[in-house]
Amino acid sequence: MEELEKHARLFNMIAPVYNKFFRWQVKNYRSVLNKYAGFLNIPPGGRVLDIGCGTGAFTYCFAERGYQAVGVDFSSSMLRAARKSTRGKSIEFEKGDITKGLDFPDASFDLVLSSFVLHGLSSELRHSIYVEAGRLSRNQILFYDYNQKRRLFTDLIEWAEGGDYFGFVRHGEKEMKSHYYDVNKIDVGPQSAIYLCSSLRRVPEPRKAE
Repeated sequence: MEELEKHARLFNMIAPVYNKFFRWQVKNYRSVLNKYAGFLNIPPGGRVLDIGCGTGAFTYCFAERGYQAVGVDFSSSMLRAARKSTRGKSIEFEKGDITKGLDFPDASFDLVLSSFVLHGLSSELRHSIYVEAGRLSRNQILFYDYNQKRRLFTDLIEWAEGGDYFGFVRHGEKEMKSHYYDVNKIDVGPQSAIYLCSSLRRVPEPRKAE
C-alpha cells in the first residue's frame, strides 16, 4: 500500500534522530502512567501490546511495571533502535503491520495501546487499526494522541508530515465511538489525550415477563 510504504521510508530514515528523544519520551510516558494507570485494569504480569511502538519508549514503561510487553512496528530501523534502547528489559519486539492483521490469537492481550500513530494515517487505515486492536484485546484499548485543541505550529508540522492530522482531530473520537462500546477521553496535555476504549459490548438484560 503506497501510504504505508511512504511512512515506512520516512520512519526508517528518521529512526536515529527519533531515538535521541527516547529518555524524554520515557519520562513523559512514566508521568502519564503514574497519574492515570488507575484507570487501567491490567492483572499483575498481564500482557500488553504496543502497536506502532517506534523506538519502544512506551513499551519500556509498561515493562518496567512488570507487565509482559510486546512492541510491534513496520519500520526495521525503529525496531533496531528499540532493541538497543531497551536492552536489559524483557520486551518482545516484532516487525508487523497491524493494518494487515497481526499473527496473534484473538483476545491475547490485557491491553492494546498505540501512541501518536492514528493521526498520521488515513481514516481507512485507522479503521483497520480499530478493528484489529479490538480483536487482539480482551477488553481494554488505549490510544494516546492529539486532542481537539489546535495550535498553528502543530498544524504546520503535521501539514508538512502529510498525514491525516486534521481529519483525526475532527473525527477521531467519533470514529472510536463507532467501533467500541465505551470511549473515555482524558486530556493529559495542552494538545494530547488518552482515549481509553472498551471492546466489550454490553449484553442486553433479559426482558421481564409481562
